[in-house]
Amino acid sequence: MVSRYLSRQTKEWGLNILNGVQNHAMEPTLEGHVLAGRLKEDDKKMVCDLTKSKMLPRNILINLKNKRQHCMTNIKQVYNERQQI
Repeated sequence: MVSRYLSRQTKEWGLNILNGVQNHAMEPTLEGHVLAGRLKEDDKKMVCDLTKSKMLPRNILINLKNKRQHCMTNIKQVYNERQQI
């Protein structure tokens, strides 16, 4: 369990860890996790280049997964990156 507090002297927040035991089992994979699925800089460039060449998002995702074997990116990240372009 974690509790937070505000120091009266320094006006800064602090954390107290009361019990260092996790209360649920760890997931075996990080599939669907935001940090695991985010695009790297070279992946973003690849999405940009393939979008300019009029490639469909599903085919862009297939190319990303072929490039990196353990890629956890999903179609939503591809659509979001295309929207930012």
